[in-house]
Amino acid sequence: MFLDTLAQVLRNNAVLLISVIALSSLAVNIWLMRKIVHVRHEVDHARAAAEDAARAAALAAPGGIDPEAVIEVLRRGIPATLDNVYAVMRRREQQARAAEEDAAAEEPVTSAK
Repeated sequence: MFLDTLAQVLRNNAVLLISVIALSSLAVNIWLMRKIVHVRHEVDHARAAAEDAARAAALAAPGGIDPEAVIEVLRRGIPATLDNVYAVMRRREQQARAAEEDAAAEEPVTSAK
């Protein structure tokens, strides 16, 4: 008897119950989206602070470490060891040399008269 009464109440108020569930889901969704935006903002600030700290540490370190190489290592997610930083620095130097050689090869050769 109780189950019959409960089933009848649910059938009679189905639209109302679904509306309440939908509105509460919407409210939770909006709350979670606001939290996500806030967390992303904090992550951006933390990333900027970490990059500034990496630049400062690279400039203070002996051996002429390139701060941008340290930041590249951090952004790629590989361990921030001196070996990895020096490997990135060597790769960047090789790319710069290759670019200079390509630019020199493309320059027209003129003869002096």
